[in-house]
Order: sequence, then C-alpha cells, then structure tokens
Amino acid sequence: METSEKEKIEQEAPNCEHRCEEHEKQECEHHEKEKKGLKNKKNKDNEALEEAKKTIMDLQTKLMYTQADAINYRKRKDEETANMLKYANQDLLLDLVNMIENLDRAASTKAESEESKKIQTGIQMISNQFKDILKKYGVVEIEALGYPFDSDYMEAMMVGNDPDKPNDMVLEVLMKGYKYKDRVLKHSVVKVNQIEEIENKNEKGND
Repeated sequence: METSEKEKIEQEAPNCEHRCEEHEKQECEHHEKEKKGLKNKKNKDNEALEEAKKTIMDLQTKLMYTQADAINYRKRKDEETANMLKYANQDLLLDLVNMIENLDRAASTKAESEESKKIQTGIQMISNQFKDILKKYGVVEIEALGYPFDSDYMEAMMVGNDPDKPNDMVLEVLMKGYKYKDRVLKHSVVKVNQIEEIENKNEKGND
C-alpha cells in the first residue's frame, strides 16, 4: 500500500510541475496583458490630456483676440462719438459761412446814394458779428493770398503769370475758405502763379 502511494506520488509529480509551469506561464501572460493594457490606457490618457491642453490654449487665444477686437471696437466707437460731438455743428456753420459771403458781396457793391452806403455799412456790421460768432465756435478763415498753393486747403480755379512772384504762389483769392477746428469746412478757391509752366510752353512754341 505504501509502495503504491509512493509510486502514485512519483507519477503525479511531473504532472504537477507541468501544471505549475503552465499556471506560472498563464500568470505571466496575464500580467503582461495587464501591463500592456495599463500602458495603452496611460498613452490614451496622455493623448487626451494633450488634446485638452491644446483645446484650452486655442480657446485662450480666441478669447484674447475677442477681447482685443472688443477693445478696438469700443475705441473706434468712442472716437466716432467724440468726432460727432466735436463736429456736430459743421453743417450749420457751413450755412452761416455761405450766408456771410452773400452779405460781404452785398456790402462790397458800389453804392450810389448815402442811403445805400448806410445800408451797406449795416450789412457789413452784421457780417462782422457773424464772423465773430464763427470764431467763437472754432471757424477761421484760411489764409491763402500770398501763400504757396496747398491742395489740402485750396482749389486752383485760375492760373496767372507774374514773374515778380514765386512759382505756385496764390495771386488772388476768388472765394474764401474756412477751417472748422482741425478740419476744412470749405476750400479756398484761388488763382495760382505758374511761371515755369507758361515759360516752358512759350519756349516750345518758339522752337
């Protein structure tokens, strides 16, 4: 009986070793799979984290641009509102300028009688009063006569030829111009000296 038990144990021993080896092998494979699974999960988590960081950075950049656009828009609107308030009376003042010019023309006509001269004097006084009002609101006449031609403030209507005066000098003011603060309310219409241009034409004609 003892011999048979011993033989049985000896016979089963290799099988037990084989099973143990199989079990250990399975456990190793299981652990390897677990490690691989954890590694894949970690990689996916890292990718998700990087994607989240990228999304956050994109949103932060868009937010910065949106804030900058809002600031620029508010600044433009503030400037537009300030300009509207600054030049709110421009159209009215231009009408006054045109009326003053009509008064000046009426005051400069030749008077035949004493009564007409008195009326002209009264018209000129009214014109001067309006000019004082214009100055109060920042409207000033553009100085053009005797100055170099400046297209920002003047319009050339006629050309003259005076060799005693510099080229491009304003020889005559045909219609007065006015500035309203730092803006042109009405351009001066002028006659400009053009010596060089006329002399060149004469030289070509003589040739």
